[in-house]
Amino acid sequence: LSASRMDKARSCHFAYFMQYGLRAKERTAAGFDAPQVGTFVHDVMEHTLRAASERGGLKALGRPVLHALVRQAIEAYIEKNLPDLDEKNARFRYLFRRLCESVYRIMDSTVEELSNSDFEPLAFELGFGADGPLPAVTIREAGEELRVVGKVDRVDGWLHDGKLYLRVVDYKTGKKSFDLAELRYGLGLQMLLYLFTLKEEGRALFGGHEIVPAGVLYTPAREPMLRCARDTEPEKIEKALKKELRRSGMVLEDPAVLQAMELSALESPCYLPIAVKKDGAVTGSLASAEQLGKLSKYVDHILHEITQEVFAGNI
Repeated sequence: LSASRMDKARSCHFAYFMQYGLRAKERTAAGFDAPQVGTFVHDVMEHTLRAASERGGLKALGRPVLHALVRQAIEAYIEKNLPDLDEKNARFRYLFRRLCESVYRIMDSTVEELSNSDFEPLAFELGFGADGPLPAVTIREAGEELRVVGKVDRVDGWLHDGKLYLRVVDYKTGKKSFDLAELRYGLGLQMLLYLFTLKEEGRALFGGHEIVPAGVLYTPAREPMLRCARDTEPEKIEKALKKELRRSGMVLEDPAVLQAMELSALESPCYLPIAVKKDGAVTGSLASAEQLGKLSKYVDHILHEITQEVFAGNI
């Protein structure tokens, strides 16, 4: 059972039955047959960041070298998935070219974030299950067994005092945001499920260090579109852009960890889902180690509920 299927089962039993039991498919409208934007952006970002890591990390690369790596990733994607690109109609080629230009700007933003952080990318497209280095999340209930599989877009880490602080990063081309209210009803478990599984299973994979969950982040993998008057001041546009690029998620309530995630986090955070008041107090989507521990138990409870519902044939 993939994490997305698990989410569907929890949100609507009948929709799960229709999609995965009957395998019913929606009628697709005739029109633009561009490649899936999300798949393309994910692929380019993964291969670019992986190539950058092999060359000493993003901080060691200048923008020309970075853009060259992006170009290589785009060309590899075209060769594998769009060998007939030159034969496509003019509209398709124009939209695809515009999408490629957006990817360069998205990567510039990602590099800027990571260049101002002590957290480093440690893994890309990290798989849980038969096709990955980590085991599937297994739930046993009344003699039945359910295995949840999936992939994490990126895992970032910071080694401090012998402990490895890990955060799970998910690229989003849409407007998806982290919402604890959804979690209350067993929806949107995927990111926290991966984070807590890494704590239990990731030690051997990441050098034997004790692992501390540091948070989950949804990173915008899209170019923000703003509605502004023609005479809007550049400073206001820049401020609005930064607001759009702020990550959604939840991070560990520890000043040292927050500052490691973003060097200016305790003064003027730009990317993290937090804010700093005039008195220096940090507010936002924060959780203590104790609260994360309680969330881990709650996620496990929801997984057992889902297992019971699936094997009971509840549609």
